Amino acid sequence: MIANTTVAGAGRRRNGLTRRIGVLVSAVALAATTAFTGAPSATAAGYFEAPYPAGEGYTVNQGNGGGYSHTDAYNRYAWDLGLPANYEVSATQGGTIVISNWSPYWQNGIEVIIRHPNGQCTQYAHLNQSFYEPGDWVPQGRIIGYVGDTGAAVGAHLHYSVIDCNTRVSLPSTIEGWVPPTGAWVVSSNTRA
Repeated sequence: MIANTTVAGAGRRRNGLTRRIGVLVSAVALAATTAFTGAPSATAAGYFEAPYPAGEGYTVNQGNGGGYSHTDAYNRYAWDLGLPANYEVSATQGGTIVISNWSPYWQNGIEVIIRHPNGQCTQYAHLNQSFYEPGDWVPQGRIIGYVGDTGAAVGAHLHYSVIDCNTRVSLPSTIEGWVPPTGAWVVSSNTRA
């Protein structure tokens, strides 16, 4: 089921019926594929594609261990990506939605957390809108929400991290096969949807 969590400035809106039909078609296709090939799996363990459409690039405003807010165990391996407000945020790997709404931790604002078949979760925080309900399966590349500045964000950006699903502690990981530092330009290859 699709959630329509909206905050002021939701940006581009899509027709709800069209989105529901798209989700239904995707679910049927995924079920058919799973029936013939087995359960869907993550890409390589620890490999995550950029959380925005293929061919686009954005700056890392704060990388791993950044001195501003990435100093504790929950944020040490996170990235703040300079995506514009109301822009599409995509799943970096396929998985099951765990949280898709206001976070129980006010600093995160609206967040989406996805549990992946490799046992890790990804976190997408400070969104202004999320689309799915907990329990929904989303494939890699699927748009899961829009960039915002909810919670403790200072301006619109995407806070992205691979986390332990149980403790929320951030885990060392990569984006597009490397660990981009603050100031790096990360181009996406996230073509699946």
